[in-house]
Amino acid sequence: MATEKVFRARINKRRIRELFIDGEYISIQLLKNRDDIKLEQKIQKYLAKDISDYPSPVEFHITEVAHVTNKTSLEDIWELEGFMGLDRYSLSWWSLKINEADIKAAEERYLEELFPDITKEEKTAHPPFLSKFTTSPVFINETSRYGNFRFTFSLTELMEAYKKQICNDKEPVLRIYETKLFKQEIEYVVLIHSPEFNDQLSHFPLLTSNPWVAYDGNKIIWKAQAICETHNFQLVTGQNTAEVQTKYLYQFYVWDQVSLAFHTSEVLTFPKRKLKASLSCCEQDPNVNLSNGQNCSSLDEAKKCIESLQDDDEKEDEKEDINP
Repeated sequence: MATEKVFRARINKRRIRELFIDGEYISIQLLKNRDDIKLEQKIQKYLAKDISDYPSPVEFHITEVAHVTNKTSLEDIWELEGFMGLDRYSLSWWSLKINEADIKAAEERYLEELFPDITKEEKTAHPPFLSKFTTSPVFINETSRYGNFRFTFSLTELMEAYKKQICNDKEPVLRIYETKLFKQEIEYVVLIHSPEFNDQLSHFPLLTSNPWVAYDGNKIIWKAQAICETHNFQLVTGQNTAEVQTKYLYQFYVWDQVSLAFHTSEVLTFPKRKLKASLSCCEQDPNVNLSNGQNCSSLDEAKKCIESLQDDDEKEDEKEDINP
C-alpha cells in the first residue's frame, strides 16, 4: 500500500517558510483534516476556523496574467526584452490578473448556481454582492506583495509566444505542480512546459479534470474556495436573492490563489513596445520580504524609474535614426 505523501517545509526566495506537496491540489476542507497540517500552529491559527455563510466556491474565468517584480529584475527584463526562469528550476512565475468585469461575471455564475431557476431579468436586477467578499490580495490590483512593477499580458498572447519560442510551435503542456501553504495563504501552482520535457516531468499529473483549476485554451478557470482575507460580512440567501449582512468584526481566515510557473531556460521575448504597453507600477506591501534585489521606496519613485527606462530607450532610438 502506497504511503501518503506529507507536506514538507522549505525557505523560499523571500526568506519565508512555506509548506509544499507536489503533484496535488488539496482542498481547504481536506487540509483541515490532515494530521501533518494539524501540527502547524501558525497555519492552524487561520485554517482551523469555521467561517460560514460566505460565497464558496466561486468560479472565475481569467484571461489576463501578470508578472510582478522588483527594480533589479525590472532592469534585467528591460535589457533582455523578455522573461527568463531564473531560479534553479528555470521557472518564470505569473499570477492571475482579476478585474471588476471578472468579479461581476463570477457573481452571475454564482447566482445561477445558487438559484438554477433565476431569470435573466432577476439576475440583471440583483444588487451586487461579491465585491464585498473579494478582499484577499489576489483581487487588490493597486498594491503588490512582490514588487512595484507589474507586466500584464493576455493569457492567450503569453501562451502563443511561449508556444512559438519555447515549444517549437507545439502546444504547451500544463501540469499540477504543487500546493503551497503559508500562514494565511494557500497557493495552487500550475506548471507549464514544452512537450520536450514530458518524460522528465511526467510525475506531475496533467491539468485535466481537476475540480479547482482548469484551462480551456484561452483562460484559466479557477474555483476559488476562500476569497476573503478578512470576514465581516455574511451572505444570506432568500427567494432568488442573496443579501449581504454585517456579521463578523474582522475575522481573519485563509485565502487561496493560483500561480502559473512557466518552465524556460531561454528568454521569452516580446517587442519593446509591447513591454512598454504592458508595464505599470503599484504600491509595494511593506509587510512582505523581497528577495535578491532593490525595490522602490514609494510609488512616485517607481513611476520615475519607468519613465527613466523609457527615456533611455527613446534616446537610443534617436541615435539609431541619426546613425542608421
